[in-house]
Amino acid sequence: MSDNKENAPKGENKGEGREGNNRNRNRNRNRNRNRNRKPKEEGSENSAAEGDAPKNDSEGNAEGRGRNRNRNRNRNRNKQKAPAKDVKATPVSEEEAQQLQEQADLFNTPFERSASQEVQVPVFAKPTIGITCGDLNGIGLEVIMKTLENKEILDLCTPVVFASSKLASYHRNALEMKDFNFYICDSIEDIKDKKANLVTTWDDNVELNLGTPTDVSGSYALKSINAAIEAAKSGKIDAIVTAPINKHNIAAAVEGFAGHTGYLAEEFGDDVLMILASDTLKVATVTGHIPVSKIADTLKEENITSSIELLAESLKRDFGCVKPSIAVLGLNPHAGEFGAIGSEEADIIKPAIEKADVKGAIIRGPFPADGFFGQGYDQKFDAVLGMYHDQVLVPFKALAMGSGTNYTAGLTAVRTSPDHGTAMHIAGQNKADEASFRTSVFAAIDIVNNRKVYDEITANPLKKQKEKR
Repeated sequence: MSDNKENAPKGENKGEGREGNNRNRNRNRNRNRNRNRKPKEEGSENSAAEGDAPKNDSEGNAEGRGRNRNRNRNRNRNKQKAPAKDVKATPVSEEEAQQLQEQADLFNTPFERSASQEVQVPVFAKPTIGITCGDLNGIGLEVIMKTLENKEILDLCTPVVFASSKLASYHRNALEMKDFNFYICDSIEDIKDKKANLVTTWDDNVELNLGTPTDVSGSYALKSINAAIEAAKSGKIDAIVTAPINKHNIAAAVEGFAGHTGYLAEEFGDDVLMILASDTLKVATVTGHIPVSKIADTLKEENITSSIELLAESLKRDFGCVKPSIAVLGLNPHAGEFGAIGSEEADIIKPAIEKADVKGAIIRGPFPADGFFGQGYDQKFDAVLGMYHDQVLVPFKALAMGSGTNYTAGLTAVRTSPDHGTAMHIAGQNKADEASFRTSVFAAIDIVNNRKVYDEITANPLKKQKEKR
């Protein structure tokens, strides 16, 4: 017995042993129960079990949080609220009030586009339209030939292309336009009415590689431009329509070359302005093809004023607007936001608008550029003047791509071009759309005739009044 007592566990240990055995038996029972249970079918409703099941931690926490919120709300209700303060605004200065009023007037003034001149247009002789070939490896010859194969255009003008018969034959074969032929002339004196004339400008066998701009494709494109300039200066043609060029490969040979507009301005010695025009929208830009980093430094009060005056005069003389209206855009986001985002609007643009000598024209601005086109304000004016290239050309090409014309205002000769580039990726594949080039030819014809009408109306008006009496 003594041995048994000594070997038996003490009282405390006996209880612990029994509890441990009970826990093990309970675990085994639970395992056996779980083995005998059938899996519940999907969708078996847990709603019955939900009532019996104990709440999980998240539910308990949610209830606890809800009770805490209620306690906090009750505490907040019992707190004393501080009395409300009377907060008065600082009075707006006279200068700020004037700026706000000017901005309101800018948008609220009702405008309508100018009516066109209602005059009896005389029957003019058909204008002779000189056409440059563009980059030799681009789509220039394709859009030219597709435009001129429509014989109806020959009723409106006498076209003259400055290129070579070898270049024309190469493109015609590549495009399989076997039914189209140029009338080849040795000089411009040999051109004929009702013919798609081509004046031989070079005889060289120039290597062609359609779709790739090369040094020779650029240098011979420049030969075509120079031939058209010479013909315009000598009065042999009435207008120039330029096919697209690659500025880079010409700039490699001609220092400072930045495009047709600047090159033509230098050759004719004129102050010019680039206008993009369609039937529904006309835009112009103060600065042309310059890096964005140089825009702010390039903008001067005098060149903004000059651009406004050139645009107003062109709308009257070239586009037949009796009392043109022009919207001038700001340079900075939101037109400077009263000087918070830039001061060019107040320091340069507004004074330039006030100094512009534009008799018979309405000039308003500077408008914030970001929402101007989206809200349709462009449709209330005859033209929109932007401060830099992409500010107005991006919305123009979004709204009128393919139906627009690039026009050089202020140039002695009428010059138009399509609103697209060389499209090297489709050159020689017969995929180019000639619509914009055709529009450019029509625009050149219209502007030549509009100038004749305007010059006739405005020439010596006192003498005309005496003649009427």
